[in-house]
Amino acid sequence: MLKSLYIKNYALIKDIQLNFEGSFTTITGETGAGKSILLGALSLLLGSRADKESLRDTNEKCIIEAEFDLSKFNLKSVFHQFDLDYDELCLIRREITKNKTRAFINDTPVNLKILQDLKPYLIDIHSQNESQSLSNTSYQYLVLDKIAKNENVLAQYQNTLNTFNALKNKLEQLKTEKQDATKKQDYNQFLFDELEKSSLREGLLEELENEFHQLQNAEDIQNYLSESIAIIQQEEYGVFDQLTKVNQRLQTLTQSVSSYKDLKERIQSILIETEDIVAELEQSLENVEVNPEKLESIDKQLQSINHLLHKHQVKTDEELIEIKNQLEQQLQEFSNIDQEISSTETRLKATEEKLNSLSQNLLSNRKKSAQILEKKLLKILAQLGMQNASINIQLTEKEEFHKYGKDEIEWLFSANKGMPLRALHKVASGGEMSRMMLAIKSTLATYENLPSIIFDEIDTGVSGEIALKMGEIMLNMSRHMQVISITHLPQIASKGKQHLKVIKTTDKSETQTNIKNLNQDERIKELSQMLGGDENSASAIAHAKSLLN
Repeated sequence: MLKSLYIKNYALIKDIQLNFEGSFTTITGETGAGKSILLGALSLLLGSRADKESLRDTNEKCIIEAEFDLSKFNLKSVFHQFDLDYDELCLIRREITKNKTRAFINDTPVNLKILQDLKPYLIDIHSQNESQSLSNTSYQYLVLDKIAKNENVLAQYQNTLNTFNALKNKLEQLKTEKQDATKKQDYNQFLFDELEKSSLREGLLEELENEFHQLQNAEDIQNYLSESIAIIQQEEYGVFDQLTKVNQRLQTLTQSVSSYKDLKERIQSILIETEDIVAELEQSLENVEVNPEKLESIDKQLQSINHLLHKHQVKTDEELIEIKNQLEQQLQEFSNIDQEISSTETRLKATEEKLNSLSQNLLSNRKKSAQILEKKLLKILAQLGMQNASINIQLTEKEEFHKYGKDEIEWLFSANKGMPLRALHKVASGGEMSRMMLAIKSTLATYENLPSIIFDEIDTGVSGEIALKMGEIMLNMSRHMQVISITHLPQIASKGKQHLKVIKTTDKSETQTNIKNLNQDERIKELSQMLGGDENSASAIAHAKSLLN
């Protein structure tokens, strides 16, 4: 529950400290006094965006600080979920300047997202226009699911729905890819077959070009090799014969002059090398092939490869091999896409079956909770002067899955006997909506583990005996939780165990809002003013005392 609230330099508030009791607190004050400023400050504290316009004095820091007593509520796991230290007395602080804003939970700096996520566990702030949320199907589902305790099933359903939608999108994408791939498949297969037929391997192009030049110039090569052999082996004047003569001369010379021995050995080495060269030339000459048919075949193979190089706009056979490998991979992927489609369809079917099971569970629980809720609401509405009201919560199973299941929800309402049931938001007046919302909040109070709730003029559109009954219902709610009601009706204000009054004062230099905790006499005076406008009226005072008693 909210134990205390400190506000400094916010809107019309200069500096106030409020302490709240744990049961039922009512807040009153003249129109424009600043009752809504309290809600604004609490909203800022719990994550609403701030701007410098909210500062009373832009040169000073705005501070909003609240202490929550969580001793009766097991929120340790929630705090650990947000990676926060847990303490039964939780202190939340928000500091705002014209340039920046900071927030702390138990002295740990936090961002606004954590404040926003933590808010539903601490307090429910019912704003003046929230009664209109009864028209929203999301709120109608929320109420039923609270009573049905559907939270875990709904969370499981929504996680499964996310998986289902992801699989649907994947299947559609795979089918689109298959359509696109089918169009390219024949052409890719043709390109791959063309490359495969060329029997490409690394270095093949260079080998073919060398062999082509060998065959193309075979006769010239034979002539050059034959002439080279002849030059070396020609009698009397050939290279070998001349070197042999030099060797003989040096052999003779070294017998008398040993210093020429090295030259003689070098000549001997040249003679041996020359013999090897001749043998290799003769072998090469034997290997030279004059083969027009083979030349033509290699020429065609080279033309084919050069055509592929030009076609694929590359320069080497290594690049062609890479292209062939890529095409092969694409063809393989295409062959796998049917298998992936089949696998995805199987998973989608299994997920759909699980969704159907979960949605049936949700629907069954909601139908039971709808019957319970209808009875409880009618009972409370009867207390609030709507004895002839009728409510029917319709749940119809549909084909399509949505965020909350597979059923369509509609709240039908009639305020008067004999009138047909119609959609709640179309036939309920503002006052009827307020009473309906109070009835719902009162019912949920026994199902929700919520420390505090604040009503901001939920009594709009009611008065007299009905207002008194609304006050009694809120008082009854305060047995389960802390209830704070901002009200303009004395019948409700009188039911509070604690009564705060918002006062706006103006002097020559400034206007400011203060809040006072009223004692018994001050409460009588305030209620008298609210009843008749004259705090000294004997009848108003008597009426005020009777309300308090």
